[in-house]
Amino acid sequence: MKAYHQVLGISAGSAAVCAVLLSFWTAQAPIALNEMPDPIISGTTAPVARLGVVTASASPPAVFSVSNFSRKTVCLVERGATLTSRSRDFFAPPECESVWPGLARATNWTQNEDGSVTLSTVHGAPVLTLIRGKSFSYEVADPAEADLALLMVP
Repeated sequence: MKAYHQVLGISAGSAAVCAVLLSFWTAQAPIALNEMPDPIISGTTAPVARLGVVTASASPPAVFSVSNFSRKTVCLVERGATLTSRSRDFFAPPECESVWPGLARATNWTQNEDGSVTLSTVHGAPVLTLIRGKSFSYEVADPAEADLALLMVP
């Protein structure tokens, strides 16, 4: 019976020490964490002013594989962050010139009202016009001789 009392006493003492240490630790928590309610529990989202301008307008990038079926060449391009309500940043590395001439100079991805997408240079000159294919793919609509397709890479 003595072992039972000894184990019970040590357990109770350890629990009391842990409770005291835990109360000191939670008292040191930053005040900023206590100011914002958890959005899942309260059913709200944080105000845009607290998120900041950069995170409110940022969107995740997407990587596409560009394939030229007639030349049998492939390269990877990136559709970047949102620039305006209809346009995004676009980047194609220099090796994409072998896939389509001028593709490496494209810097803007613009979503048109008809659902098509125009890739254009920094001066606004169109490089390619794409239409949405199945799933996460795009096909070239203009120029007609371009046998290209863009497929989103997971």
